[in-house]
This record gives sequence, C-alpha cells and structure tokens, in this order.
Amino acid sequence: ALIQDGPQNLQTEVFAYGRMPLAFSARCFTARQRNLPKDDCQFSCMDHPDGLMLKTRESEDFLVLNGIQTQSARVHNLIDELPRMQSMGVAVARISPQAQHTHEILALFDAVRRGTLAPHDARAQLQPLVPDQSCNGYWHGQPGLDLVETQALALATA
Repeated sequence: ALIQDGPQNLQTEVFAYGRMPLAFSARCFTARQRNLPKDDCQFSCMDHPDGLMLKTRESEDFLVLNGIQTQSARVHNLIDELPRMQSMGVAVARISPQAQHTHEILALFDAVRRGTLAPHDARAQLQPLVPDQSCNGYWHGQPGLDLVETQALALATA
C-alpha cells in the first residue's frame, strides 16, 4: 500500500536476488587475509570472485567476505515473488551478480517478469545456478536466512 500511495514518478527498487549485503569495511578483507597493505591490495579479491566463505563452529556456512563487503552466505531469492512485486508497483528488481551464471539468472527473472515462465518453473531452473542455499525470510518478516514456503516454492520442490 505504501508503494502505491507514494509520490508519483518515484520508482521503488527491491533487492530480489543475491547474497545480502550486511556490512561494509574500510579495509578489504581479502587483502587483510594475505597481510597486504591497504594501498597495495594487488587486487587479491580477483582470486575469490564469489568471496571467502566463513563457517560456524559447527561447519555451517555463515557469512561471505567479498572485498570490503560482508554478505550473507545464503542467497536471497525472490523469484517467486516477482508477480506480487509487480502488482505492488515495484519498478525494479535488483539482481546482484555472481561469478558464474548471472546471464542465465537474469534471463529467468526477465521471463517471470514478462509472464512467459511461471515462478515455480523459474525457481526449479534457477536452483542449480545458485551458489548456496536460497533464503527469503526478510521478505516474509522472518529471520533472513529462513526459506519460507510459498505456493510457487512448493510447486518448484514437488
């Protein structure tokens, strides 16, 4: 309701896919890991295009350190929610690139946006391209790392 009642000519963008950006640092984590000075990082992040995975003591994926950014290990994925976003008046679905498959991921989101592919079919095709587990908790008012079952999600995993 807030989107539709908001100022005219104001676009709303929703982060729809990718590792969630959680924090930024003044220092590159990859360079720090290699004991390189800030002003001579040697672009060491290029050796880890999807970042460095941090695990919990229980060996579960926890966070990703990617350059100066701390990201979620799980991949925020709202492909099931695109039709709902469109009906809410969302103008832009932000897709965060990853080292591989970004073109295919964009094509799947675009097909759902255009209505030529059902969200549950897109999710099924997207799943092998996702570098870690998907999550959508924040969208549903739950903890961010949760994957909340939706009708489209249930069809995709059936």
